[in-house]
Amino acid sequence: MTILLADDHGLFRDSMALWIKQYDKKINIEFAYDWTSLNQQLSRSFDLLMLDLNMPGMQGATSISDLLAFSADLKILVVSANDEPQTMQTCLDCGASGYITKASDGHEILKAISTVLSGNIHLPQALTNRSITAPIKNLSNKQLKLLTHLAKGDSNKTIADKMHLSEGTVKQYVSRLLVHLDVDNRTQAGIKARDILGI
Repeated sequence: MTILLADDHGLFRDSMALWIKQYDKKINIEFAYDWTSLNQQLSRSFDLLMLDLNMPGMQGATSISDLLAFSADLKILVVSANDEPQTMQTCLDCGASGYITKASDGHEILKAISTVLSGNIHLPQALTNRSITAPIKNLSNKQLKLLTHLAKGDSNKTIADKMHLSEGTVKQYVSRLLVHLDVDNRTQAGIKARDILGI
């Protein structure tokens, strides 16, 4: 069994690796420290990806969709400092198999690993007692990408260049997203998008 541990903090990677070895001493653990090294590693097969949501180069929860587009069978357990229930739900909606916070103790982490490896979904405590509806429901991949750009504060021109669209089309998409997010302007949309996506 091989686990890919993707986190940009070396001390956290090392301590997490020690806990993983308690699950099974025979587990082979590989490491990635940013989006580029993660994608390089994924040319190989892994039983589980433990993913920090905010490594350099990541685009929050939308990166999960990108990873699964490349490797549909990949099991992803998000391990993040972000404890916002909306972000957790968005990660699950994007295809993650589980979510735990970095504040979790080692036993909770081992439980999450076991749950995900057995093919089940690990729900964080913040989601088990209530239903959270993430605003990304019914958004297309293109709209999710646009949401990511809004979270980063990109202008319509920048978005148009990066998404290979006309500025007019981007303006229409942005207007629809403002309605979908129930906000009045781009600034509010950017703030809400960052909360939703964990950026």
